[in-house]
Amino acid sequence: MNNQFRIKLIVRRVKALSPLQWLQQGWQIFKQAPMIWLLMFFTLIFTAALGSLHTLLNIAALFISPFLTAGIYKSIVDIQQKKTIQYTDMFTPLQQPSCRMVFIRLAAINMLAAIPLSVLAQTIYNQQLEGINDPWLLLLFVASSIIIWMVFAYAVAIAYFLQEHRLLAIMQASFVACWRNITPLAVFAGLSFLLILLTVPTMFIGLIVVIPVLNIAFFLSFNDFFALQVNTKEGDGVLEV
Repeated sequence: MNNQFRIKLIVRRVKALSPLQWLQQGWQIFKQAPMIWLLMFFTLIFTAALGSLHTLLNIAALFISPFLTAGIYKSIVDIQQKKTIQYTDMFTPLQQPSCRMVFIRLAAINMLAAIPLSVLAQTIYNQQLEGINDPWLLLLFVASSIIIWMVFAYAVAIAYFLQEHRLLAIMQASFVACWRNITPLAVFAGLSFLLILLTVPTMFIGLIVVIPVLNIAFFLSFNDFFALQVNTKEGDGVLEV
């Protein structure tokens, strides 16, 4: 008789100084294939820049972004597993039908969520032109932006690596992971800001290294926050989603 096991999605709570380890590991991963990482992240930046030229291009960029992001994440995992990576690995998820629909749906929801934010930002901008300062409207914009970021921060990684295709479960898990680890994420944001400031003397040329390292380090936080376990009892440091 076969025993049935239920796979649980577990969200961990990590230490506040964990970002130091993420950044250190991110730098080590970057050093193993610097040119490939630069090409990958330049591709992401170019895609976003291309999307800013026209509405239709922006829609196309939004829908392709989850696939390219997943490709970068997969390359990080391959490096961790001592595998050789290539620039073309970035496009591997585009050829994988298992994640196609969930990525398209996530991109669509993300695009819909951005509409009210854009309207709110335009309203604030128009008020500034008229000399009107509404701190509550600005606070609403900041709070909404943070919440939407939390909902989608780990969505691509959850869908791709944890094979979770239920949109509500994906967004809930991402939000819970951010909420339970708000302190280490705040520390990571602070360290990221300091590293970016350090590129000022180089006329921000140093960003070509800092941005990839920060993105790699952010994915490593996903490794710390999430785990697939079988029949694991909830403890103080984990939460079943």
